[in-house]
Amino acid sequence: MSRPSILLLLLCVGLAGCAAPRAPAGLEMSAPDEARAASLLAGYLLAQGWTVRLAEPTLVEATLGDERLIVEPLLDPRGLDRLLVSRLWPATATVTPETLQAFALELNENLNVGQWRVRPGLLEFQASLPFLKTLDPGLLAAFLEFTAEVRFAALRVQGERALLAPVEDARPSR
Repeated sequence: MSRPSILLLLLCVGLAGCAAPRAPAGLEMSAPDEARAASLLAGYLLAQGWTVRLAEPTLVEATLGDERLIVEPLLDPRGLDRLLVSRLWPATATVTPETLQAFALELNENLNVGQWRVRPGLLEFQASLPFLKTLDPGLLAAFLEFTAEVRFAALRVQGERALLAPVEDARPSR
């Protein structure tokens, strides 16, 4: 074989290696049901350093440092479709359910970044990571940064009102 032929062969082999499909870096959920996917998600988050527990068969409670979330994987026939992510903030002991509901409506009107609703004694922020096929650690980290910014935005809307109790080892919210 001539020297140019060998160089051409090496170049083709190198290009073929670059073009070969790679396994996804994240977690693929091809499970047929959400409960199995939640278990897979819990194991994945545990491997990434999170403390996890299955709150219900399809709900994963996850904590990492001061981040506290409830994550629910939703599947379509092809596998993972989206993650619903909720963040819960406790209300102060003195706030009425009506006042907290009015605050949730105010946040929905002013922030428009997810859905705000009230559970007994809690303010819930829910958003989703849609149209997923795999769960990438970088995407999850970016979403957690987003939820941290949303928390600060909610505190700004709260202003001087004492509606939310201190959360996640944060300073008291006025």
